[in-house]
Amino acid sequence: MPTLTSNNHHPTSEVLIKIPSPQNILIFYNPISSAGNTEKTAKQLEIALVAHGKNVQVYPSEKKIKGYKSMQAVIIACDLVVIVGGDGTVRKLLTIIDKTGTPVYVIPGGNESLFARMYNMSASSDALLQAIMHGNCLQQYYGLISGTDIRGKKPFFNMASMGLDSLTVKNIGKRKGPLNDAIYVWHGLKALCSLHHPIASISIDGHTVVDHESGYIIVANSAAYAKNLQLVPSANPSKHELVVGFLSGAKHQHELIKAMKILQRKPANLPMQYFSGKTIACTLHEKAYPLQVDGDYFRNRDIAADSTIVFSISPAAIRILMPPESGKNLEA
Repeated sequence: MPTLTSNNHHPTSEVLIKIPSPQNILIFYNPISSAGNTEKTAKQLEIALVAHGKNVQVYPSEKKIKGYKSMQAVIIACDLVVIVGGDGTVRKLLTIIDKTGTPVYVIPGGNESLFARMYNMSASSDALLQAIMHGNCLQQYYGLISGTDIRGKKPFFNMASMGLDSLTVKNIGKRKGPLNDAIYVWHGLKALCSLHHPIASISIDGHTVVDHESGYIIVANSAAYAKNLQLVPSANPSKHELVVGFLSGAKHQHELIKAMKILQRKPANLPMQYFSGKTIACTLHEKAYPLQVDGDYFRNRDIAADSTIVFSISPAAIRILMPPESGKNLEA
């Protein structure tokens, strides 16, 4: 039977491993993240790392996951991948760093940067150098998306959702160039005016938990979301499972509550149902609907009516190089 999950945090065992201090470092930066300032940050990091005797290569990020396949040999040859960008940049690299076993560290460079914020990572070159010196890596799982009309399995780390946020990123996805908070607010208001929620059925590990209901859906691998909103606070990448949150009969007023709580940096505390498991299947009925994954419009197309999307947890964990303070807390 599926596991009904409460909205409280649950203790979990973190797996921390030691690696030799990385010497060969590869830096990827997303040119359109952080109002286009990521290249400058990447170059500053390169200077600091080289000054400490490290071998460094710097590349702009690839637009698609398959772009990194040609760089597999380069990634295998390095000891650490540093990402200067947002959650979308991290997502595109998940499959390749899993396959190569290369540790990853993230410099926040997106509007949300949920991944970096969750592990207390910053743009400080001193913090990165200390992390490299200590060599503490946390093993973390990530999510995979497959299903109707999807070739293979597409990775994600934080969450995937259908609701106001997915309508917003669909509209933003049509833009070119750097993004900022004002753009998100504008497109969020436009999405609110045309908001409807999908009618869906959801099953957890083969057991139906939602049957033809309208509402907001979020499948989460981590609790990080929208400035402490904590829509799915029990989700944790140290657990070998995903959590789905469902707000039955979601209305515009719920989105207004979320917006207010974001401004206050407080939890949303919405009356959501939570279920956890290794495989979450979501079938959409009637209208096609957009899906947002780690802040991006998924595959730049809506999920068609009567399609089933399957979310599953990765078989293996990736290695995340931890900032010095986070590593100490985990060791304690």
